[in-house]
Amino acid sequence: MESKLIAAAALSAAAGTAIGWAWARRGGRARAPMPDEDRLAWLQRLSTIGQMMSGVVHEVRTPLNTVILNIELAEKLAARGEDPHERLSVAVREADRAVEILSDILDFGKPSPLDLQPLELGPLLNGALEPLASRFDERGVSTKIDAPAGLRVLASTRHFHQVLTILLLNALDALPFGGRLDIDGCRDGAVVRVSVRDNGLGIAPETLARLFQPFSTGRPDSGGTGLGLTVARWIMTKHGGDVALSSAGLGKGTTVALTLRAAGTPTPPATP
Repeated sequence: MESKLIAAAALSAAAGTAIGWAWARRGGRARAPMPDEDRLAWLQRLSTIGQMMSGVVHEVRTPLNTVILNIELAEKLAARGEDPHERLSVAVREADRAVEILSDILDFGKPSPLDLQPLELGPLLNGALEPLASRFDERGVSTKIDAPAGLRVLASTRHFHQVLTILLLNALDALPFGGRLDIDGCRDGAVVRVSVRDNGLGIAPETLARLFQPFSTGRPDSGGTGLGLTVARWIMTKHGGDVALSSAGLGKGTTVALTLRAAGTPTPPATP
C-alpha cells in the first residue's frame, strides 16, 4: 500500500509539474493553441523526460531489490537462530547506494569533477560483486576476481561501484543458463586496465555499434532502458578513463574494458 501511495504521489507531482510548466509557458492565461511544430517539440521533450525517469527507476531498482533480498535472507537466518548481521549490513550499504545513485543522476552532465582518491583495486571489485554474489550463484554462474594486491587506482568509490554494478548486471542478463564471469585488473604504464568478461549470449555487431547511445539496449525484454552504459561512460570519462565493449558475436560472450589512471601518476592537462 505504501509503495502504491508513493507511486501515486510521484505521478501526481510529475503531472502537476507538466501542467504548471504548460501554464507558465502560456503566461498564466489561456492563449491560442501552440503551433504544430512547437507542440511536437514539447511532446518530444516530455517523452525524453519520461524515458529519463524510467532510467532512474531502473538504476535505483537494483540496490533496492538487493535490500529486499538481503532482509529476507536475514529473516531466515534469524529464524534459524543464526547471526543475520552480515546480511543486514549489505542491505544498509545498498540502501545508501540507492540514495547515492539518485544524487549521481541529478549531477549527470554537470562539469563538476569527481573526488578521486588513491584506492586499492581489489577491494573495489570485491565490494561491487559481493551484493550480487547470491544472484550469480542462483544462476549457476562461477565468478572470479584477479587483481594484484597493492594495485591502486585514482577513483571515486561510489561512482566506480556504480559502473561495476551496471556491468555486472549486464553480465547477469547475458548468462541466463549459467556460465562464467572473470574480472581482471592489471597495470599498463600510467593506466590500470580492468576487464569484465563473460561467456554468455554475446552481442551482434550491428547492436554493438550503438549500445553507448542513450536509450539503446541489446536486450529490450530484460527490462532495461539503455541508459546504463551511457552513465558508465560518463562516469569513466570523469575518472579520466574510458569504457569499451567488444564481442565476437552471438553466443561468443562479451568483454568490457575499463581504463583508469593508476594512483601516483600525474594528472593530465585539461582539454581546452
